[in-house]
Amino acid sequence: MTPPVPPTPEFLALQAAVAGEYSLRRELGRGGMGVVYLARDVQLDRDVAIKVLPTHLAGAAASRERFLREARTAAGLSHPHVVPIHRVAEMGGFVFFVMAYVEGETLGERLRARGPLPPAEAARALREVAWALAYAHGRGIVHRDVKPDNILLEAASGRALVTDFGIAHGGAHAAPETDPGRVMGTAHFMSPEQAAGAPLDGRSDLYALGVVGYLAVSGRLPFEAASVPALLVRQATEAAPGVLRVAPGLPPALATAIDRCLARDPGDRFPDGEALAAALAPPPEARPALPPTLRAWLAARNPLLVPYMGWSAGFLALTAGNVYANVTGNPGSKWRDVLLLATVAAAPLVPIVGFHLNQARRQFRAGHTLADLRGAAEVERRERAESEALAHDAAEAATHRTLRLATVAAASWLAVTFALMVEGVIHENRVSIWWMLAPLLTTMLLGAVSNALDVQFVPRALRESWQTGIRDRLWNGPAGEWLARRLGAPERSRASDGAFRATEAALGLAAADLYAALPPAYRHQLAGLPQSRAELEARAAEARAEIELLAALAASAVGDSAQLSARRRGASAHLADSVAALESIRLDLLRLHADAGDRAPLTTLREAARLLGEDVGRLADARRETDGEAAPRALGAARD
Repeated sequence: MTPPVPPTPEFLALQAAVAGEYSLRRELGRGGMGVVYLARDVQLDRDVAIKVLPTHLAGAAASRERFLREARTAAGLSHPHVVPIHRVAEMGGFVFFVMAYVEGETLGERLRARGPLPPAEAARALREVAWALAYAHGRGIVHRDVKPDNILLEAASGRALVTDFGIAHGGAHAAPETDPGRVMGTAHFMSPEQAAGAPLDGRSDLYALGVVGYLAVSGRLPFEAASVPALLVRQATEAAPGVLRVAPGLPPALATAIDRCLARDPGDRFPDGEALAAALAPPPEARPALPPTLRAWLAARNPLLVPYMGWSAGFLALTAGNVYANVTGNPGSKWRDVLLLATVAAAPLVPIVGFHLNQARRQFRAGHTLADLRGAAEVERRERAESEALAHDAAEAATHRTLRLATVAAASWLAVTFALMVEGVIHENRVSIWWMLAPLLTTMLLGAVSNALDVQFVPRALRESWQTGIRDRLWNGPAGEWLARRLGAPERSRASDGAFRATEAALGLAAADLYAALPPAYRHQLAGLPQSRAELEARAAEARAEIELLAALAASAVGDSAQLSARRRGASAHLADSVAALESIRLDLLRLHADAGDRAPLTTLREAARLLGEDVGRLADARRETDGEAAPRALGAARD
């Protein structure tokens, strides 16, 4: 066991000064202008962070004024993506301010520990920081030190928050520059005008945020040099290299936004943080991004799957042979042999299921729930459907149908020939070798041509069943829920905020949690609500999958564009209606929790459950009729 780190004299002195108001726990970090401690607010019973001006600087008027200016500047900002300041105080010779404690890590720590962010996470963090900067700039405050170590990432939600306004300029607490020639900031993240000591506005912070984004997606800085002066010269005289050169495959919107932030001329950058945030907004109906941990779970493949399949195929062939022998009355065959061989053939199911249980257990230990796993599998299913739609033509060519029939006929010819050889009807000593080679070579040739042309032999339903495999069947049924509880799956996700889930899934989960927390009497009166919620969620998920598939078909110029557009508008309307209904259910449940004495939400929900049930059924019937009469041929062919 590692012994505890002994407290420093400064820690003990500060604890003595704030005793009764704050209980210090440990040091969180330190920099040139302050030491930050984790503490407990005794009166409000909450965790806080206390930033203290080091004692050797507390006596210097300039340092003291700069420190207090930071506190007052940040305290004047009230924004979800700015770390809030609760109090500024002096006690026992210490100057400090108390701010909200954000459990998590800085963006700098995240990048140093695990490398570049996935594009979706990077875009979200940059967008949230852009909002915070837009808010500060609107109040005349330029941060002047935007860098990864001044951006906090909240562990529970992934939310990005801006901190450390120590060298911020402007606002109600601005002070006149006493040394206008002095350059303040962090060299790698300075805009050219900041490095030159020129007047600044919010676009200087956007340049710094562009450097942050460049580093976040690539792990590299746009400019490197052997010395700070050389670095500043490069930033002032050279155009920043395009981020796609070091991070190929980046979404175009994110790459364009980062490159525009890094323009040397402020006029070529975004005019403000709001414009940058708008450029980073996810496109409508965008597919949710999966966390890397769930991507790894989906990509996990059993290394022994092929040997297991070979094992099962071999023993299944022996089983079939024994069944044939028993049916034809072979005296040496017993049905118990068939049972034994079938059991041996199915034996690999045990280690295969064990592999999937172990993979899921790792995700549960990482904080993901069974709902997270199911949601990830659904996202993968939609991606697979879209890829399949793009991979195949709208209508199957006649040559493909002919090739499929010819290949099946040749394979049947080969099978019959093999059976005749086994029975002794055909013998190599009595017939030409071509009687055996002809069906074999014909099958191989036609099979090779069919494979090259991507001719499909397996029906779509069977193909999808084979692709999803044991994993999806295991976790999408009641057995999966029972196994998840035994493996310690958490009730609520601790690994992510569920951002990868579609809106309807997140709303459905929230409504289900609120319903489960109601008193039994209320749940009894709302007995039909869970079914209506599930039907709405399923209807929204189906509409979203339809939208994504139609968008993919439209992008690949498959089918009638007018029909596809009309179908997409209809699916979008279904999605909007379903999500709005789910949101209404969630809000009424929240109102019911907020005031147990108000029975109006209960009445509203009970009536809504009845009407929604009827509405969902009616829409489903109407949709089936529409699909049967006016479904575009392209969509039907793509799904076949």
